[in-house]
Amino acid sequence: MATEAELLQHVQEALDAPPSEDGAMSVLDLSESLDISPSAVRTRLRKLIESGSVELVRVRRRSLHGIVQRRIAYRTVKKNND
Repeated sequence: MATEAELLQHVQEALDAPPSEDGAMSVLDLSESLDISPSAVRTRLRKLIESGSVELVRVRRRSLHGIVQRRIAYRTVKKNND
């Protein structure tokens, strides 16, 4: 089993290379990408949010029925190089 640090690194890597154009991934997207449970993803996301490296955002997603809805997703926080 992977250590906590390894799992956090995998979550960050998945967020850094999202399949969507808005740069955000849902818990289910991350869960499938990392092959771990949604509950494990949420636990690790909480730690990444607390550390300031990930933020929660609302994104528009089209459902299977063609309806555009706002969904919760996560993305890495862009660092300012000031």
